[in-house]
Amino acid sequence: MLVTTPTTSPAFDNHTAAPGALGVSPSGVTTAVGTPAESTEDEYFQACHAAKMWMLEKGGDRKAQFEPYLESLQKSDAASPGTFDSPWSKLPAARQSAVIVAADAAANDLCG
Repeated sequence: MLVTTPTTSPAFDNHTAAPGALGVSPSGVTTAVGTPAESTEDEYFQACHAAKMWMLEKGGDRKAQFEPYLESLQKSDAASPGTFDSPWSKLPAARQSAVIVAADAAANDLCG
């Protein structure tokens, strides 16, 4: 069972949460999942690329687009390459964690 807890500034900056907890931004966006990320290399690349393209389309500092990108995934709940072709709400914690890892990599220009 995951417990939702507000994320403090240091944890929010590196998108981590205590084991079994969720990191939630002040605006209510899940920005960290306290479960190890689980995805294949191909899935990770696709999710990272999808996040990068979304961020580039929005323009500006990609790091500033991290939370809005996750918010868009969580609010629309549509299946997309960014969520491994499943709605966010249907992803188990390990897969949600992997989406966040990929989005963080995209924000930091680490997709490859």
